[in-house]
Amino acid sequence: MHKIIYTHGGGRLGNQVLRFAHWLAWAQEHAGAVEVRNLAFWPYAQYFETWRAHPGCVFPLRADAWDEVARARQWLPGWVRHRLDWRVQHQVHALGRRRAGWQAISLDDAADEALDLGDPALARKISNRSTTTCAGWRIASWELLARHQAAVRGLLQPARDFAAGADDFIGTLRQRHGFIIGVHLRQGDYRGWHEGRFLFPADRYLGWIRQALGLYAAQNPAVVLVSDAPVAGVAGSDLPVYQRPERHAMKDWTALSRCDVILCPPSTFPATAAFVGGRPLWPVTRADQVLDRAQLIADGLPGAARHPEFSLAVK
Repeated sequence: MHKIIYTHGGGRLGNQVLRFAHWLAWAQEHAGAVEVRNLAFWPYAQYFETWRAHPGCVFPLRADAWDEVARARQWLPGWVRHRLDWRVQHQVHALGRRRAGWQAISLDDAADEALDLGDPALARKISNRSTTTCAGWRIASWELLARHQAAVRGLLQPARDFAAGADDFIGTLRQRHGFIIGVHLRQGDYRGWHEGRFLFPADRYLGWIRQALGLYAAQNPAVVLVSDAPVAGVAGSDLPVYQRPERHAMKDWTALSRCDVILCPPSTFPATAAFVGGRPLWPVTRADQVLDRAQLIADGLPGAARHPEFSLAVK
């Protein structure tokens, strides 16, 4: 059994779910021959049903001593966990360069280096060592993820309390509305990402919401709005637009996964929610875009990775 320890790679919830999805697909493809331990997912394990029970994030699933270490870290103050995670990730990664029989793979994210998990050369390289530590962001195999996406989706379902909260919220809306449109209004870091190319003002989203509601008018639609920043003038409009009472990344992500379609700029956050929920994406990529149902991406993350603009985020 050849072991991979994925120690760290850039990004928050959406990026970490995306990266873990690729590792899980790769492990499914090589069942019985490889084991993956994902240290980068430890801060998010409590949000997911499978990984709350196995917070050491080892796949194939098994009881592991690192589960207890991962559980213990959850009792620490947030700033201590952050520092401890960074230290553990980097020290474990360094073991790949120092320990006999191990090796390390480090990607230069700034240079956009990538690792293709489907490359036979990677399999040969790993087979020469008992353990490989790996760090970097662009680690993927879209072919393997497409092949194993049903199994991967099952391993990334939200924990029961998050799922129940989202189901209650969306279920209440479904008593009055026949179709739910999730909208991810992204602000914050999108002021700088790709020079603000996908930063759209709230009134532009309001225009898209009106268009989307019109396209599904026969189904008495409603909109669930989530955002990474306070939004004025959208949820307070005369439209059937609803927000959860407080912003919480995982709760918002889970609510999006329960909507019938997710309208959003390129981002791993809504893309992974759509993947886990089996929902289509509706990309908005320019301010003058007129919505059309033909723009929907129906085949989840693999479709997002092929899209000319969405692929800038989903790699």
